[in-house]
Amino acid sequence: MRSATQTQLATRIMRGILPALIGLGSVAGMAQTQNPAVPTPISVLGHNPGDDYYLANYEEEIQYFHALAAHSDRIRIFTVGKTTEGRNIEVAVISSPENLARLDEWKADTHRLSHADGLDDASARTLAEKARVIIHIDGGLHANEVAGPQHSMVLAYKLLATQGDPQVDRILNNVVLLLYPTLNPDGQDKVVSWYRKNLGTQFEVSPMPWLFQEYVGHDNNRDGYMLNMKESQVVARTELEYSPAIFYCQHQTAPFPARIWIPPFSDPISSNISPYVRSWFNVVGTGMAAYLNEHQMPGAISESEFDNWYPGFVDYAGSFRNEISFFTETALYRYATPRFYTVDEFPKNMQDLKALTMYTTPWQGGWWRLKDAVNYMVAASMSVLDTSARYRETLLYNQYQAARDNIRRYTNAPPYAYVIPSQQRDVPEAAQLARIMQENGVQVQGVSDSFPANGRTYPAGSWVILMNQPYSAMAKELFEIQRYPDAMGAGGTKAVDLPYDVTGWTLPLQMGVQVDAVSDPVSTDQLHHLHPLTSIDLPAANVEGTGTAFLLSHEANASFSLLNQVLDSGGSVALDKDAAKSPNGSETGAFVVSGISRSTLASLTAKYGIPAIATDHAPAHTLALHRARVGLYRPWQPSIDEGWTRWILEQYDFHPISLYNADMRAGSLNDRVDVILLPDIRSASLVNGFKPGVVPGEYAGGLNEEGLASLREFVRNGGTLIAFNQSAAAIIPLFSLPVKNVLEGLKSDRFFCSGALLRVNTESRDRPALFGLPSELSVMFESGPAFETKAGFNGAVLARYPSESSPLESGLLLHPEAIEGRIAALELSYGQGRIFLYGFKPQWRAQSHGTYKFFFNALYKYDNPPFAASKPTMEKPKQAE
Repeated sequence: MRSATQTQLATRIMRGILPALIGLGSVAGMAQTQNPAVPTPISVLGHNPGDDYYLANYEEEIQYFHALAAHSDRIRIFTVGKTTEGRNIEVAVISSPENLARLDEWKADTHRLSHADGLDDASARTLAEKARVIIHIDGGLHANEVAGPQHSMVLAYKLLATQGDPQVDRILNNVVLLLYPTLNPDGQDKVVSWYRKNLGTQFEVSPMPWLFQEYVGHDNNRDGYMLNMKESQVVARTELEYSPAIFYCQHQTAPFPARIWIPPFSDPISSNISPYVRSWFNVVGTGMAAYLNEHQMPGAISESEFDNWYPGFVDYAGSFRNEISFFTETALYRYATPRFYTVDEFPKNMQDLKALTMYTTPWQGGWWRLKDAVNYMVAASMSVLDTSARYRETLLYNQYQAARDNIRRYTNAPPYAYVIPSQQRDVPEAAQLARIMQENGVQVQGVSDSFPANGRTYPAGSWVILMNQPYSAMAKELFEIQRYPDAMGAGGTKAVDLPYDVTGWTLPLQMGVQVDAVSDPVSTDQLHHLHPLTSIDLPAANVEGTGTAFLLSHEANASFSLLNQVLDSGGSVALDKDAAKSPNGSETGAFVVSGISRSTLASLTAKYGIPAIATDHAPAHTLALHRARVGLYRPWQPSIDEGWTRWILEQYDFHPISLYNADMRAGSLNDRVDVILLPDIRSASLVNGFKPGVVPGEYAGGLNEEGLASLREFVRNGGTLIAFNQSAAAIIPLFSLPVKNVLEGLKSDRFFCSGALLRVNTESRDRPALFGLPSELSVMFESGPAFETKAGFNGAVLARYPSESSPLESGLLLHPEAIEGRIAALELSYGQGRIFLYGFKPQWRAQSHGTYKFFFNALYKYDNPPFAASKPTMEKPKQAE
């Protein structure tokens, strides 16, 4: 149910917007001309964007934008960063020449309004009357959704070349458009190259056999708050610099047979988003629908399958900075190849062509070409720009109101602040969490000496986020426990269609970092203990004591980067098998480093924030570890999970070796690697990959039986195999393991968890695989398996879901009884080697830092490891309820 504020705002805006939009059809008939000095796309590219069988790559698109800038005073181009592969990320700023001359002034004005900086209601209204509204529109970031970048060129030409058009003039005079040709230059070049290579062959519309972003593919739109990828970082920095009122991203996965999906979204939606922003989603979408209908463009649908619950979408994260951040999904066949559709191809429930409340003008089939998709995108973008021009002052004043109201809210109600203590199991991760907040525009304070709150005193070096600031909604969204609305996740016999993405993501739980909410108002005396931070630095980490051996804590992820550099430099590393003193106190499994100088180690401890204790008395019981050659299966049917895993391994200097299908099938894997990781891949894809004829022959197939035989031989000969999530479920029958997946075949009326944080308890804590992990922690469960052991099992249970209560920590879990007391992770012997099965994603989207050690610990070779269980064990069957 909408609040009174939302309803009043939507009503007021719609009274003005609908008549204006209905009248847009007459604009096209008014006298207008094209400035001949502005180059047309075909004059530069040799094609028009949207032509059948033609796609411009990024270099050609940028060439065209530079040609526009050379001949028009309505555009300026800036380089705002680099891509993962080193390309320039360029953005065009389009407005009237007078507005471009005052660009810095408009940026400063919108920054003041969006932060409510030194403003009251009256001065904010005055500033909103004067300022220009900044709007972000881009050509998309999913590179196989090819129309977006082509649309950017057409939109730019329309705005720069059109003369005598009241709509265009109104936009240029009131709006500063921040137009990204694309948010994924690397991917655009990959996809266009693949299409051109196969054009005119039987593989013209075949899927590309690699990710369209080097590491994360489609998940480049799931990195909106973690900002792991360079492209995400650039977008966030630019948004903070320009403070746009609207962030609009183009996509191409419309629910068939609709031609374009537009807001409003399906429920649920976060209450941490300003009501002004939530209302504008509806207003903008209604405006688009009216615009498209007026321009005889049928097939717009709203709500349908897209909710906006998960805050990690790059095109949605800005909503927690009071931006109206959204996307549309235009229809796509494949690349630039046209397709004819008949009504009998539609879903049966759509073949009657009846209008629906959220699908008012059904599409009736026919040809669908790239040009059609480009035209729909341009129309949607023009609708957004026209709405922004007409309601410039309202949008700007709403930016101020959203900031003002957020500051007031947390001045008068909890949480008043969040504290990230500087004394943690993993201090560098705590610093990283504070850094993530700062990179998202949240102001972070440092504790100067001590900070009294919650009946305790937090030490110097701790980080504090005061909530009475403009963008603190992001901190609350990421720090609090997610409770997916009961009405949306009703269990019983009803199948679950939603959510669209994961339902729980609480960052402190994922990262294993303690964060405390402050429930009492922060006093002036407390504020005297704080100072603002412009950057987040690691606490000082020194080498204490004397001696030639050094003890480091196993509890910090950064220790693994340090150890890998020690091993690369010729040093030695062992594990202390006894509970002994480490820089974090007493722990089992502390790292013992030797064979390098104190000065070398000191430089590494300072770099990674990992303190060390020097000693002349080496621990009595140690387990030596050595560098392992780490192989990562990289299928031709691209795996996003593989990309994330590869990126993490590279960040921690594990030097992963990509193993393709041919490598896996060739055999003799032990000659190449010591450890093989199987990322989260479903069984059919793992074994079969692309079917023959779908892609060129060298990319067809999966592991096949030859690869599976090689993999079995690898483990039997002493190799280590690590399998995540669905791959873990897949290899149980493929390897005839004495393990059962208890969730196999269960439908959503008996068990459902599409992505939530669940609690596990670790067992067999003397195993090196568990060193550095706490006894209880949260894991990201995303449609994975859960296990019980069978006769002949020889290994150890590593983690188990609690048996007496639901394991749900954050998100949505239906029918938790299906996994209560079940095994979440285990290790078992297989010939001379060992296999690790994880029924969750310990490296999920490079967010679940708190569970990295589950697999980091297995990425080394150990001397005489105690891996085999003392005797075969079997899980007792769970009693029927």
